[in-house]
Amino acid sequence: MSSPSRDTGPIEFVSKADRRAAKAAARNAARAAAHASPADGTPASGPDTAAGATGSGPASPASKPGSGRRDRAGKPASRWSPLFGGLSVIGVIALFVGWLLIAPTLRGLLIGFACDVTACSAAGMTTAGWLVVAAPAAAMLLIGVSWQRAGRTARRVMIGFAALTWLVASLVIPGRGKDLSDILTGPGSAQLGSGILWALGGAGAALAFLFLLVFVGRAVPAVDRHYNTVAVAGITAIIVGALPLAIDAAEPTYTRAAEIFPAVLTMNGDTLTRTELGDERGCASVLPDDTLLDRHGCIVTVRASYMTDDSDAVAVFRAVLYRDDETADEARAGLPAGLAPVGAPGGAVAIFSTTGPWVLVSAGAHDNGRDVTAADRPWVLWPLRQVSYHFIGTQVGLLIDPDPTDAIRPRNP
Repeated sequence: MSSPSRDTGPIEFVSKADRRAAKAAARNAARAAAHASPADGTPASGPDTAAGATGSGPASPASKPGSGRRDRAGKPASRWSPLFGGLSVIGVIALFVGWLLIAPTLRGLLIGFACDVTACSAAGMTTAGWLVVAAPAAAMLLIGVSWQRAGRTARRVMIGFAALTWLVASLVIPGRGKDLSDILTGPGSAQLGSGILWALGGAGAALAFLFLLVFVGRAVPAVDRHYNTVAVAGITAIIVGALPLAIDAAEPTYTRAAEIFPAVLTMNGDTLTRTELGDERGCASVLPDDTLLDRHGCIVTVRASYMTDDSDAVAVFRAVLYRDDETADEARAGLPAGLAPVGAPGGAVAIFSTTGPWVLVSAGAHDNGRDVTAADRPWVLWPLRQVSYHFIGTQVGLLIDPDPTDAIRPRNP
């Protein structure tokens, strides 16, 4: 793009557009007249010539026997042209409908891929959402700046990159009567949507800056002379500047152990003290056999252990994150009963469950490793239930204390 005082500027004045259209029409008329002239260069004139009457000049190509119908390039028109045109229209419609049908699946894959790459961190998912909008904007800006100087191969690469980024962006366009929260689901989806909205705000601010720059350029000659540089630098700064603001405003994804498990957990009047804390990508060393959880594509694992202040019961808690609820259910279904997590004391009672995209692998035990008897089981599992309720409540945004039952209850009611 160039300054608004030149013909190549991003915003052209109507008068300039009219002059350019008039010049283009004049050039097209000159080419048409040259094409219609006889081979000896003498301009065709007179009513007879215009009407196609027989004259002394050579016959036009259309008057030659057997010439048939021709296309604009002067080549014989194919009898299959209407068929190919109709098939092209049908193909475009089929591609559009097919894209709408597979869009939900592709959207889920996009969110899962972003979660896998960023370990579903708040900053990572927000950045991924920002890129969904910033990437096509950057592609269009690159085309506008480099198109005239780029070669054929570079132009094809730019067009392909722009098309790909716009296709990805189209996956997050809500339908009628919907918003982003309706179509973005899965771990980290709220942060992804936040990044998208912040990037859209930055793009809107960049457009406002570009229009304002047109009027500033008229009043300030220095800005007019360096319009391209100022415009590109300003647009880039505004869109990129939206990213740190988006990250700072993003809510936690609660996929980090430190975000979930406090050092001291108080529930039902009981005090539990944290003795272990950690998180890592993947799900290695959660169970003795890593393949039981890893074969379904685990993303991240958070771990914590707590001990009580009124007994020797310990709660060993592991939570493994997957791309969606269905995958978590499949992973849970493949776990053999009674397999305690790595790090649990001997004689532990293992419990497997799911909540959303998480598989919970936990165990209650005595801290000295002795077997849990039937009489001990209710109060040994009680702190584990409290830790599980705290984890689930953190994920859904509703913290409540569990109610005791005959099967699981505190040691000292």
